[in-house]
Amino acid sequence: MTLFGEGFIAIWSDIREEGLETFYAWHDNEHVLERVGIPGFLRGRRYVAVDAPVRFFMCYETVSPEVQVGTDYLNRLNDPTPWTRQALPYFYNTTRILTRKIFSHAKGDGAELVAAGIDAPGPALAELRRILFGRHFSELYLDHGIAGVHWCETDRAGSTIETAEKKGRSVGVCDAVLLVESSRPGPVRAARERLAAALAAVAGVTTPVPLGHWRLEYQKVKLAV
Repeated sequence: MTLFGEGFIAIWSDIREEGLETFYAWHDNEHVLERVGIPGFLRGRRYVAVDAPVRFFMCYETVSPEVQVGTDYLNRLNDPTPWTRQALPYFYNTTRILTRKIFSHAKGDGAELVAAGIDAPGPALAELRRILFGRHFSELYLDHGIAGVHWCETDRAGSTIETAEKKGRSVGVCDAVLLVESSRPGPVRAARERLAAALAAVAGVTTPVPLGHWRLEYQKVKLAV
């Protein structure tokens, strides 16, 4: 996974079975295209669970974190389309964070993804960075099976802005997102085991969205910025 820009929006969500076809039609034919059309948005992607605690992982890359709290995006969030209003009630167990890219090494894009939503309060964040950046990420990146390793940290104030799309919905927030991508399932499964041990070794670290394995289903790239 090559992350475009400096901003990254991460969304995990389950979708109720009775709304799954509505969700797919809306997400493929309107929603991602609409989001990528916003100034400063560069790409949108959706992954589906292979072995994960939440069915879907969806993400958007932006030129900067400021785009994610800017007028163009907030205007869309506060004026959802009729199709969006139809689809959103089917969402549950949702976590959404607006983040800044902190660490990002990539050789290219792959279809297999391991990701986690992480809370690391106070000194735990600095210790986790030290362990991950100093050893694990560098070694994982050198693995021939890994396409990219990334760490992004949350703008909590931006992530908790109340909008029309959020009204009446429970949406979780966490401190950071960890991402590792590969072209094949084996390397990300091995990375998942290694990273689970690293996260467990730091006191105070929790995973509101536990490490899961997802596979790419859909993406839309902005062809001109």
